[in-house]
Amino acid sequence: MTTPELSVVVPTHDVGLWVGDLLSSILEDQSTPADPVDLEVIVVDDASTDDTFEIVEAYAARDPRLRVVRSPGKGGGQARNHGVSLARGRFLAFADGDDLVPRGAYATMLRKTRETGSDMVVGRFFKLFSDRVWWPVRAWPAFDEERTLVRLADAPSALRNRACWNRVFRRDFWDSAGISFPDAFRSNDIEPMVHALTTARFDIVTETVYVYRDRPGPGSMTAKSHSPAGIISYLEQELRCARRIVALGDPEVRAEYASLIFDADGWMAIVRALRGMSTIDPVALEPARVLVAELVGLFGDAGIDDLIDDLERDKRWGWRLVESGQWATAARLIGEDVRWGDRAVADILETLQLVADSGVVPLRTLQRPLVNAVASISLGDATLVGDDLADLVLKHRDLFTVVAEAVEAGDAGQAPVWRLGRIMAALDEGPELLRQVVSGATDPVTATSLSLVEGRAHLRLAHTMVGAERLRVVFLHHRRRRTLDYTAAELASGQLEVALPTAALSGGRWRVRFEGRDALGEFDGPVIVHEDVIGERVGERAQIVQLDGRPRHGIEIPLTFGERGVRKARRVAGRIVRRVRR
Repeated sequence: MTTPELSVVVPTHDVGLWVGDLLSSILEDQSTPADPVDLEVIVVDDASTDDTFEIVEAYAARDPRLRVVRSPGKGGGQARNHGVSLARGRFLAFADGDDLVPRGAYATMLRKTRETGSDMVVGRFFKLFSDRVWWPVRAWPAFDEERTLVRLADAPSALRNRACWNRVFRRDFWDSAGISFPDAFRSNDIEPMVHALTTARFDIVTETVYVYRDRPGPGSMTAKSHSPAGIISYLEQELRCARRIVALGDPEVRAEYASLIFDADGWMAIVRALRGMSTIDPVALEPARVLVAELVGLFGDAGIDDLIDDLERDKRWGWRLVESGQWATAARLIGEDVRWGDRAVADILETLQLVADSGVVPLRTLQRPLVNAVASISLGDATLVGDDLADLVLKHRDLFTVVAEAVEAGDAGQAPVWRLGRIMAALDEGPELLRQVVSGATDPVTATSLSLVEGRAHLRLAHTMVGAERLRVVFLHHRRRRTLDYTAAELASGQLEVALPTAALSGGRWRVRFEGRDALGEFDGPVIVHEDVIGERVGERAQIVQLDGRPRHGIEIPLTFGERGVRKARRVAGRIVRRVRR
């Protein structure tokens, strides 16, 4: 019996509906007369209860390159290891029984490693869902171009791809490195792939070499993660990966791994586990807490906030909560697959109350979501009726109070702070004033119309100021300001008509802000102009345009010939100054 060049190991478990497609894609689509692939396929069945084994046996009877055996153990890791022990090829590849291998994929990777002598070749892949296709590699710079004989330090984002099936390994490398799959519930390839990535000289090809079929359901690997045992098994593997990454000693690889775990894979493992558990048992999850604490500790004593500067707020909170063993609060924070901004205000306030009571989250970080729930999210909350929002604020008065007290004096100019200050001032005055404040949409001042007519910008404003003292409407373009001031008498009706000749505005984009004072204090902010309040968009020398892709609009004035000349002169002068400074 001749020795094949490539051995493809395929673990199977209840994949009878799909395994035929996978085997056909390997046995029929990999070789061409111009580029033949001498391969064997070893299917190791992991206790299937459907017709998987019989289907594979039928294929094996027709094709001598295919061998099917029963796994001597239980689990995908043991099945893969057993397949490796039976493999005779000089190269190794892995595939899952419900996926697909594109035509010529193995030929592409084998051709590359023959040319370079690399230990491993990795290619692109995509995930096939029932309603869409997802290309995760597009977000990983390592896959932007073909690479030859690189180390992980040369392409740190290759660490983002820790699946075993979109690559080919040189068998003598696999054996000498001592790589094997752990006996794990799920994700049993992340540890051996990190082992390979931190050890190998590898190539990257830009061809698509694998199609991963997303297959949710009780028999899938993902379903097994919804248990304390599943998340513990995952974290044990991740901790071993983290130790290997830290031992590598490369700061860029270390930072890539920290981002991968705390912002992506690790966080999603926590989310899936908590969302999938019918009950949260902190005793059963205690080993997971210990593992999380050790994982965080490997990256220093600075804490999650300093590990990744741009880690999202909810993720920072979530890691703090699970590290302290407050799994139920973390589960409440994560919610049931509903985006934070789409949740009911009552749910948000209850969740923020639990987070505040946890004692592990800085109270000042709650100010923005707290105010946003009252000022913005409440507008789209169909569960709120009548004075419900004011009642909810009164119910959580202690929460608003402790968050307001935690605000540092230096933050006083920030929008969330002054909005919180207005709510607190209204709370001190009594429920009637509070109802008046929280019923006032997003801001004390809102735009009800904007149009360009007869050479003027016509802006109509409504306000919910309490005991209005003054209001200033400001048109801004860089450092230029055009201001219009209004007195208490002019504000008495709650409506305001603003008209400004567009001739008074120089060329460029002008945005509108408000600055005011009422019985609740000072405030300022942008005038939000939504699409549905815009009238005539184009006038003399002006048009209404969207600003920064947000639901906010401003006025654009074309540059005059003289203004264009001045700007060009400034750019030239700037370049000369920079050259002189060098």
